[in-house]
Amino acid sequence: MTAVHDLVVDDAVIVTMNARRDVVHGWIAIDDGAVTAVGSGRAPTARESVDARGGIVHPGFLSTHQHAMDALGRGARDEAPDFFDWLFGTYYGSVLGYGDADAGRAVALTGADLARAGITTVVDCWGVGGVGSRRADACLVASVAAAVRTGLRWIVAPMVSDRLPPGWDALLDRHAVEPADLVAPTDVARRFADAACDLATGRVEVWTSVELPEMAGDALLAGLGDVARARSVGFTTHVCASEPGAVDVGGERAVARLDRLGLVRPGTVAAHAVFADASGRELLADRGMGAAHCAAATMLLGGTSSPLGALLDAGVAVGLGLDNATLNATADMGAEMRQALMFDRVAGTGRARATAHEIFAHATIDGARALGRDAELGSIEPGKRADLVLVDTGGSHLQPPRDPVLALVWQATRADIRLVLVDGEPVHDRR
Repeated sequence: MTAVHDLVVDDAVIVTMNARRDVVHGWIAIDDGAVTAVGSGRAPTARESVDARGGIVHPGFLSTHQHAMDALGRGARDEAPDFFDWLFGTYYGSVLGYGDADAGRAVALTGADLARAGITTVVDCWGVGGVGSRRADACLVASVAAAVRTGLRWIVAPMVSDRLPPGWDALLDRHAVEPADLVAPTDVARRFADAACDLATGRVEVWTSVELPEMAGDALLAGLGDVARARSVGFTTHVCASEPGAVDVGGERAVARLDRLGLVRPGTVAAHAVFADASGRELLADRGMGAAHCAAATMLLGGTSSPLGALLDAGVAVGLGLDNATLNATADMGAEMRQALMFDRVAGTGRARATAHEIFAHATIDGARALGRDAELGSIEPGKRADLVLVDTGGSHLQPPRDPVLALVWQATRADIRLVLVDGEPVHDRR
């Protein structure tokens, strides 16, 4: 008896991102939210079908580092003169005043942007300050509920801290920020992180996180590692995002410190790693910690060196991240891929400059590798989840049809996306 599939996507140019990087002109069969077959020729029978009309179908993108909370701060002010002015004046100036309705709205706006851009998985380093307060608890609950409604794969990573780095007292005074807005007692921060894991549901996961390693003592970092292992969840933080942050208060290198405390391991993600030294990059690679490269945000804060090449030369799995909405205001992975390529071309650190095909891999299968999720995400293969993006190639800017990956990186925009599926279910449909 001939099998009848749940869904078939037919007449597609399928960019599989499998190990052979096959491009198949044909169809994809989906059952129970997973890809069950990819083939050419006549499509099999299905209860429901999608006619791709010759368009490109590619794996859903993964944003391996992002902050949904400051979505409401977009357009509030012009470019900040330096990192700390942006951090305190723009980012904290927005999120520290949130109530639960604000938090839910920020996630809803971010989710709509992500879905339109074909981003089906996001790692959201979440924070509104005041960890342990009823306000923060309510904001987190509202954020998770809003994330569930998006239908996306949403990894919420509540950032906690228990100490202020040296020199920050003056910054707090200048920007009228209270220490309690940024740090909490160690036991309170750990309990908050542990309790947050209870909110995970459906496609929404909860990881552990600190805002910056230099904002967390050893006891808190080790405790978060214990929570992550006990809960079988990941850990993520900003690592060596600034030159001062590359070395801890005691002179220990940041990556070495995280490794000593058991946090550099598979299923964990280091965001940025711009100022990681060679030994730090080697530790990330040897231990299997992924990295999130945020090219646009790095450049907008004045970054003059792309860490991508050096990370790849060391063997680190690297994904792309859209980072903060107050820096990178338009959620568009196509734009992020182009920014990453151009940043690498003018300020690269590796033995060779990145290609469009390599950058597309960082947005898909290598992003999944960075999260430790490449067995289920990042490519279109039997057994993997049916997170798919259909791109209409009828526009004049996508003609003539040649290499579909080059077209997706250099020519396509999110306006060309017609359909986005997560587990074979539509989360964005403009057919």
